[in-house]
This record gives sequence, structure tokens and C-alpha cells, in this order.
Amino acid sequence: MNGIKSKEKGLKSEEEIPGLSTVLKRLKNRMLVGNLSPASIISYSRAISKLSVFHKRIPDDLDLDEIMDFLVHLKEVDELKWRTIKLYVAGLRYYYQEIVEEIELSGQIPYPKEKPSLPQIMSREELSQLFSGCLNLKHKVLFRLLYSSGLRRMELLNLKISDIETKDGKRRIRVNKGKGGKDRYTVLSEKVLDELRIYFKSCRPKGYLFNGQKKGSQMSKGALRHALNTAVKRSQLNRSVTPHILRHCFASHSLEEGMNIKTLQYLLGHQSIQTTLIYLHISEVPLSKAFSPLDKWEQDV
Repeated sequence: MNGIKSKEKGLKSEEEIPGLSTVLKRLKNRMLVGNLSPASIISYSRAISKLSVFHKRIPDDLDLDEIMDFLVHLKEVDELKWRTIKLYVAGLRYYYQEIVEEIELSGQIPYPKEKPSLPQIMSREELSQLFSGCLNLKHKVLFRLLYSSGLRRMELLNLKISDIETKDGKRRIRVNKGKGGKDRYTVLSEKVLDELRIYFKSCRPKGYLFNGQKKGSQMSKGALRHALNTAVKRSQLNRSVTPHILRHCFASHSLEEGMNIKTLQYLLGHQSIQTTLIYLHISEVPLSKAFSPLDKWEQDV
């Protein structure tokens, strides 16, 4: 790998690459017109910028071997995780297919294969311990909402008060621009709805459901992380807990309670059913919930 390491010493800055600013502008405009998510726009632009800086020229004339050298550099020198490298590959594939129109080259850039890891799950007893040990009303409602609705971290922080829908007998949460820029609905627990009403009267949030330090501002990711770490420490849980672990718990426990896998896929906002199916490997569905379809349909006849 010495050749790659020596190449790193001669890296130029983004401003020094002739034509790169034009390339990035063209890429950004194409992604905006294609309605890609803000996260994808940032990620794909970063991939093309770093590839260009690595080779000291714009990517239009690079061949597959040069692209592979860059990807090896990301792994061996930058020591990036495969999950992060997959984001770079997605950006490179998009650029060569949509901008350069080198469809064959785009398809030759390999996606790294990851060893699938099972999601971490908390027991119901651990969840109860976490909730009971949280003395802050706002934070307790926030954690219980995360678990009971299966929201992603940013989906929770982006919630507006108007996203809590309870009219006409409905009880649900509207998720605007979730992962992939897609809108959806997810469940709103009756118990959590009652707790939200108490929270509204006590904290009087404005705009966003959970405000930051200033009234009407959005709670930050750092504030959420600090609140959760504090609650875990106070609850004396001998484990790490993240917002995404609470989401995993929602998925696993929902399956154990008999939720249909397609319904769960929609509630979680998964594009592929394969992503949802992984929860079947960690969920303990009791045999008592099994039934014969014959008994079901003959009963209705």
C-alpha cells in the first residue's frame, strides 16, 4: 500500500482542481432536479470531491482501476468502515450513470459486502427501568414516543406539534420527509398521547414538538444524546442506549405482539422488506399466537 500512501502526500485542495467547481455544481443541480434528499446531495458531492482531490483531476476521465485505487485508499489509509464506503460508492455510481452517462462503468463499481449484524434489543424490563429512572417530564415523554412509534432520531426532532393527529377518531403521527425524503404515518400510543397532553400543559412547546433551549427552536441531536445518556446513568442500566436501539425495540416487540411484517415495514419507513425481515431473527414470537388459516376463514363463512 506504499504507493497509495505516498500519493496522499501530494493531495491538492478542492479549489486547486481545474473544473471541479463546475462538476460539483452540475452534480448538485442534477440531484436537486431529481429530488434527492439533502443527505444524499451532501454525501454524493463529498464522494466526487474526494475522488477528484485524490487523483488531482475531475472524475470524468478516470477509469475503473483509478476508482478502485481511491476506494482501497478509503479502507486501508483512511480506515473507513464499509458502511461509510458504501455511501461513497453510491455517490460514484450516481455520478457516472447520471452525469457522465457511463452506465457500464457505473455498474462495475462494486458495493462492499458487509457481514450482517443483528440489531441490539432491550428487554421490556430494561425499557421500564429506563422510563422509571427518567425524572425529566419532557425527556421521559420523548423516550417513550421514540420507542412506542419506532421513529428515527431526526424524524423525532423534526416533528411539529401539527404532526400529532387526533381528529376524527384518528390517532397517528405524520412523518414528513423521512429517510429518502418520503412521507408516511406511524402509530401514536394512547398512553403516550395522554402523556403528551400533560407535557403540552406543563412545557408549552411552540412549533416543534420538542423545543431546544429557546422556545420555538428545534431540540438538537447533542441535547437528545445528553438527555438519553443522563437517563441511562440515572437508571443504572449497565449498557449503552441510543435512539436507534429504541427503534429496534419497537420493531422487535411489535412482531412479538403479532404485527404483520408488511405493516411494520410501512411504519418503519423501510424501502425494502429485506431490511424489516432482519427483526424476525431477533424476535421471539410465541407459538400461542400461531393459528390455522382454515379455522380463520371457515369461522367467517
